[in-house]
Amino acid sequence: MRRLIVMIGCLACGWLMVSCGDNSSELAPARSAAQNAPDQFMTNAEIYLTSDGIRKGTIKSDSLKIYSRIDTTLLYQVEMFFFDSLGNHTSTLTADSARVSQRSNSMCAMGHVKAWRTDNRRIQADSLRWDAKSEKIVTEGYVEIYRGDDILTGYGLETDQRLEQTIIKRNPRGTFSEPAKNNR
Repeated sequence: MRRLIVMIGCLACGWLMVSCGDNSSELAPARSAAQNAPDQFMTNAEIYLTSDGIRKGTIKSDSLKIYSRIDTTLLYQVEMFFFDSLGNHTSTLTADSARVSQRSNSMCAMGHVKAWRTDNRRIQADSLRWDAKSEKIVTEGYVEIYRGDDILTGYGLETDQRLEQTIIKRNPRGTFSEPAKNNR
């Protein structure tokens, strides 16, 4: 008798699965759109990035979308402020958009990316990636570095978030102004 009840139960479950399967194609687009929708959407957002309890950066964005299932936050019209271990502002970065991953503790800025210090040092690129753990800014793409009137260009960059120790990896080229002569 138990076997008969189990068999009837299995047949009923199978029938329900088949009948639900017939209608699932009608529901697939709605389910797919919901899966691609962000978990959260914010405007005029401000995010504080920390490492071991120390603030490493502050990101301001006109709008952002959080996709927690894939550990991605998309930001639009981005401005980021970098801080040293004492909490002092060291440099600023702006971009059209950015993608932040909390798991890897990194941000990839894209579109008209500019990073600068208050002493007239600046970097321009199509994209830059920042890693909070190493406090490095990197790219494999084309970059322009400005220090006063001096310009250095090339492909591939690695620098600290203070923009002090900068390496161009491939095809470095530059123009440098001559220092003013002292009248003695």
